[in-house]
Order: sequence, then C-alpha cells, then structure tokens
Amino acid sequence: MIGLALRIAALMVATLLLVTMTILGAFYLQGVDDSGERRAPLPQRIDAIVWLLEHTAASDATKVLHAASTTDFQLALRAGPLAMSGDASELPRVARVLQHSLGPEPHRIWVGVGDEREPRRRSLRSVFGRDGMGGGQPLHIAVELRDGRVLDIDVRGVALRRVLGRPFALAVLLLVGAIGLAALWALRSQLRPIEALAREVERVGTAAEGPPLPERGAREVRQLVGAFNRMRERIHLLIEGRTRMLAAISHDLGTYLTRLRLRIELIEDPGQRARAERDLGDMQLLLRDSLALARADQRTEHREQVDLVALARRECDERRAGGTAVPLDAPAELSIRGDAVALARVLGNLVGNAVRYAGHAELRIARDAGFAEITVDDRGPGIPAAEREAVLEPFYRRDTARNLDDGGSGLGLAIVADIVRRHGGELRLEDRPGGGLRVRVRLPVATDRGQ
Repeated sequence: MIGLALRIAALMVATLLLVTMTILGAFYLQGVDDSGERRAPLPQRIDAIVWLLEHTAASDATKVLHAASTTDFQLALRAGPLAMSGDASELPRVARVLQHSLGPEPHRIWVGVGDEREPRRRSLRSVFGRDGMGGGQPLHIAVELRDGRVLDIDVRGVALRRVLGRPFALAVLLLVGAIGLAALWALRSQLRPIEALAREVERVGTAAEGPPLPERGAREVRQLVGAFNRMRERIHLLIEGRTRMLAAISHDLGTYLTRLRLRIELIEDPGQRARAERDLGDMQLLLRDSLALARADQRTEHREQVDLVALARRECDERRAGGTAVPLDAPAELSIRGDAVALARVLGNLVGNAVRYAGHAELRIARDAGFAEITVDDRGPGIPAAEREAVLEPFYRRDTARNLDDGGSGLGLAIVADIVRRHGGELRLEDRPGGGLRVRVRLPVATDRGQ
C-alpha cells in the first residue's frame, strides 16, 4: 500500500497539474475565435492592421480591411480627424491599454460603445450584456492614422471576450476553486483515520471508550492504529490482572480479619479491645476502597438519568440520622446521565471528608451552562495549593493535622476523582472564602436525547 507521504505528494502534484492545465486551457481558448481558428491577441492585431494601412497605398486599403475583418471583428475607414480621444473616451482605461500596445509612435484612440462624435458615458455592462458573455452592444474602437484617416473597429462576441477576458477569468477562478475544494476533501479523507484515533485516545479510561478502531488508510496510519489497538488491549489485560489479584488478596485477608475480630472479643482490657477493633475497621476500609478503585476501570457502569438533587437529599438525610446536619442548597431537580451508585459515592465521600475534618459540611448543587456543579464547603484548615494535586492520588496522606481520611484508607478523593473523570467531568479543590476547603465537581448535564 502507498504510504501517507507519497499520497500527500501525489495529491499536491495532481492539484498543481490540474490548476496548470486549467490556466493553459483558458489561455488557449482566449486565442480561438468563433470559427475555431486561432487569432493573435486584439492589441497586436490592431497594431498590425494600423501598420499595414499606414504602409499600404490608399487604393489597396479596402483589400487590407477585407482580409482582416471577421464576423466578430469588423473594420472600416473614414475621413478624420477624431473628435476626441484618450481619457475623453467612454472607456478610458481600455483606451490607455490599447494606446500602450501601438508602440512608441503616438496614435489618438477612442474606445467606447458608440461613435466618438456622439459620446455618452457608459460602463462595461452595456458591452457584455446581462449574461456577461459579450451579448450587448459592440465595442467601438477608433484609431486615427498618421495621414488623418480614422480606422473604425467594431468588436463583438469571442473577440470581445478576448479583449476584456472577464468570463474566462471567472471560469478559471471557479474551476481552480473547485479543484482546491476537491484537493481539500481528498486530504481530509487521508487524515480522517488520524482524527478518529485522536478522539479515541481521549476516550480511553472513560465510559465513552469504544471498540477497536478499524485499520484503514495509508500504511503508516494503519500501523499507528494497529499499535494503538494492541496497546489498549494490553492495558486492559493488565488492569484485569491487577483487579483479580486484589480481589484474591481481599478475600484471603477478609478471612483472617474475621478470625482476628473473633479473637478480639477475648481481650479483657476494654481500651485495648476498642483500639484493636478500630484498627481492624481501618484495615477493612482500606481493603474495600482499594478493591473499589481497582474495579472502577473494569466496572460496566449502568448509565441512566440521575437526579443529583435527589441523591444529595438522601445523603443529607443519612447524615442527619447520624447526628450531623448538612445544609443543602439546590434546585428542585437537576439530572445528568450517569451511574447512580457511583455518583452517590462521590457525594458520600466528599461530605464525609468535610464532616470528618471540619465537623461540618455545606452542600450546594447548581446548574452552570451545560454543567451540573456540586460544591462542598467546610470550615477546616484547608489544603495548601501545592498539595491539591497530590491529595487526589491514591494512598496520599498529609503529615499535618488535616488528613483527608483521618486514619482511613487514603483513597476517598482518589475514588471521587476517578468517578468524575469517567463521567467526563472535572474535580477542583479551592480555598473557601472565609477559610476552609471548597471542593467543586462539574459534570455534563443530560440532554433531551440522553447523551
């Protein structure tokens, strides 16, 4: 198969060849009249005819006029001089172009639609007509010869289009534009597999991750897509192996922890028994959270319309039943598309951390454009800006007074960050105005189509 570099080079060469052929074809057509014969450009024709008439006897002038005249190029001689010329012409710009083409010897020239003896200011529209193809009035050119006679030239049809060239120029521009658009489409078709790969890379590790990408396109692109598919498969196998290992360890340790809990009952000292029970509880929490974090990448989430406000009210009710009042500021309803169990854990972890450290939490839910925003405030010591990225990592514990899990697993915020990422959201830690920590979670709001 042809490589990407060769395909792009071939596309560029083909585009340049088409543009060149278009311009050459237009140039060729400019020199062909209605009979299919090639003619010299109009200024050169006029220059040659003027020279012949000035160097030919007056008796032979009629033969020259007859030989040089065509259907769209009519010649006639009359007595002069010209009534006006040059910039006084109806079309002074065309007059200056023709004046320049007649060589170093000056000639008085009139260019217009009518006779110079009855001048009226007109535009090129009256010459080209409504169709822009020279279907209007003939272009009249009058050249005063050195002997005083005036050569009248009426130009129409193809000859007229060769003079001013507007239809041909328009056709060339349109054709070149079409070639450019076709080249752009062809180039985009070559880059489309790379764009699909970039989108799929962004989805890796999220619920939107799709099936393996088809290997198509240039050789290098197919190799790249194939390497990505194999790499993603190896990552999934590694995650599966890690999860199986942690599940096995959790199961075996759970058996030993159950035995230890039975033996704790044999400890006579109440204080020692309470501390041992607390340690066992921490160990079970660590195992549970570690396994939950490991299974997060494998778990098939059940996506549905989830009312965040309802989840928040349930969390606040559970905290109130446990003796902690958590005020809630929220609208009547705000739904997103997600996993209700995972989102409930986000609210539980965030509120639980705030209550554990500050003894108080404030929960707010609001809509901000296309996002649902969950905000949890507390009045604790807060977290320095330098450590806010680190506290989202698994098992991170601060050595200062504020430990986000207070002897727990060290996985609370790591689990929250993973769930938010899998829902296409954003988690930020900020300073609360007046002191304390503010945790802000932004999640895409569900659309009417459920996307």
